Amino acid sequence: MTWVAVALAVVAAGLAVALVFVVSALTRTLRSLQSVVDDLNREAVPLLANLEGDARKASQGLDRVGDLVGAAESVTRRVDGASKLAYVTFSNPVVKVLAVGHGVSRVGRRLRGRPDPGAQNGSGNGRRKV
Repeated sequence: MTWVAVALAVVAAGLAVALVFVVSALTRTLRSLQSVVDDLNREAVPLLANLEGDARKASQGLDRVGDLVGAAESVTRRVDGASKLAYVTFSNPVVKVLAVGHGVSRVGRRLRGRPDPGAQNGSGNGRRKV
């Protein structure tokens, strides 16, 4: 054998030993990584289950709030409709009753001989001149 072949054999043996050290270090690193992943799974799965339960409760709460908002909107529509109906029903008769009452009071004042405070310059119709 020549000295080149011996040198190559020594280099190859050194590389083989280095490769063994690298592979063993990678093996230790992978075992450590597997341990970390197992710990993470052991802790994360219950947390995710709790989060899912909380999300379900929040969703149910939002459904209830949505139902309450819908009920409030329904009540608002009904009250609005009732107030419009009351306005339409009572506004015209109330105005007429007030007008009749005003007319009766004016007639009563005239019959008693008192001057009409709404009349100006003796016009008698209660309207102002422009």
